Amino acid sequence: MLNLLNKKKTMALLMGLAVGMTSTAFAAENQTVQTNEQVEEVSDTAASDGNEKTKDTADDKKDTSAVDSFSDVPQGHWAYEALDYLAKHNVIEGYKDGTFQGNRTMTRYEMASIVANAMKADKGDIGDKAVLKELENEFHQDIANMQQQINTNKSDIEKLKEEAERVKIYGFGRVSWDNDNIKGYSDQNDNNRFYLDLKGEFKVNDNWKFAFESETNQRYARYVTSNGDVRYHEGHDDSDGVIQRVWAEGNIGKLHVDVGRRWRGLGFQNVLLGNETDGVVLDYPLDNNGLKALAFYQKPTDAGYDFGMYGLGIQGPVSKNLQLSLAYAMLDIDKDESPGYDPYNGNVPLVNTFGSHGLVLSAMWNPLPNITLIGDYVRTNAAKERVDEWAPDGTEHIFDIDENESKSIRLNYRWTNLNDPGSFQLYTRWFDYGRHGNIMGDEEWGLLKPGSKGWVFGFKYVPAKNVEWETMYEIADMYDGTYGLKDTQYKRHFIRTQVDFHF
Repeated sequence: MLNLLNKKKTMALLMGLAVGMTSTAFAAENQTVQTNEQVEEVSDTAASDGNEKTKDTADDKKDTSAVDSFSDVPQGHWAYEALDYLAKHNVIEGYKDGTFQGNRTMTRYEMASIVANAMKADKGDIGDKAVLKELENEFHQDIANMQQQINTNKSDIEKLKEEAERVKIYGFGRVSWDNDNIKGYSDQNDNNRFYLDLKGEFKVNDNWKFAFESETNQRYARYVTSNGDVRYHEGHDDSDGVIQRVWAEGNIGKLHVDVGRRWRGLGFQNVLLGNETDGVVLDYPLDNNGLKALAFYQKPTDAGYDFGMYGLGIQGPVSKNLQLSLAYAMLDIDKDESPGYDPYNGNVPLVNTFGSHGLVLSAMWNPLPNITLIGDYVRTNAAKERVDEWAPDGTEHIFDIDENESKSIRLNYRWTNLNDPGSFQLYTRWFDYGRHGNIMGDEEWGLLKPGSKGWVFGFKYVPAKNVEWETMYEIADMYDGTYGLKDTQYKRHFIRTQVDFHF
């Protein structure tokens, strides 16, 4: 019985090829009666072969009739079984809308494709091998041409993919709100903002890429100065929305090169340095696990500053659960030499608050699953600063600032994953930042200021894919930055909530 079905399906295939159509002969509505008659004839023949063969045939009929391969070839058509069978064996394919479109003339390439698919899918159950072999010989050149076209298409697709990947644009947008009682710093609420960080990468070749970063940082309409004055929009800064940073990255053998203007840091929490710089950073692998040696020369780009720093370091995993970062930086100025001029105060010389050398030792440790400890210790050789100022009550204050160490320990529980909505992180941080305890450390938009000691508590949460919500609270003992009160401490309370939209 199975052989009879196979011959029937082979004949259906041959008839379609002979008339040169996809299924004009298959799907004609007036052939419905013929279908029923043929099915009855097959069933009668099967019955005469015995109960076991009848059972097999019934099962076969049940399986093939359970699938509607093409919406325009209903089960009543005489060729339904053949087409459905061949479709399930990937010999023929319909259109994306699920139709077979039997009233459209078949091209020679389509006929060749059917033959090729039949040969590929044949496991002895498609039809007579001799017939298929003859068809293969007939369409041999067409099949070869078709395969050549497929290979060309694949090559073109790979080239298009490679070209598309040469340019990448990504970044995030942020909505942020702060409440802060900081004293002695202008624009104390300047962290209430809409912010856009736009980055781009351009692939030069397999070893090099060129990148840029553009920041747009728009404050809310109302903010408060250190004097308590309420201010509103005063126009836009020309630096907003332009490309502020450009740099190149690449490899020369095993040596990785990072050169240009970009944001850079030293240590896992960027306490010693976390700032935009011009310069070059080189790193070279020391093993196959990610440990690398560093060499750098950088110049901070903050207005008025004019000094460079160079140094060496080492960073990476030293065991399964421990990573270290050690860096030593030397400045090209003496510790008593001014690092530049104050452009906002008549270009008077700036006071050197960081000396001529800096050291950072940073570690990241995972003692338990989902638990991460990060610690930074920083020391500079800043000279003792003598301050002579007049207090608001008319008395003269003379005191020394000799604080050249900074420390920070952070405890994380879990990590967020932007691709996993519902993921979260809880964290706390203890910090003690000396007033001369860094070169240009990352203040994290005013959260961590020199001359403060306290705690930060916070969480991060991913409510939807690529969206991260973070809220934090800081309580710290901090020195007032107002002239005449710089040796006066107060309790700082700071709260921030922000939502980042990554793209």
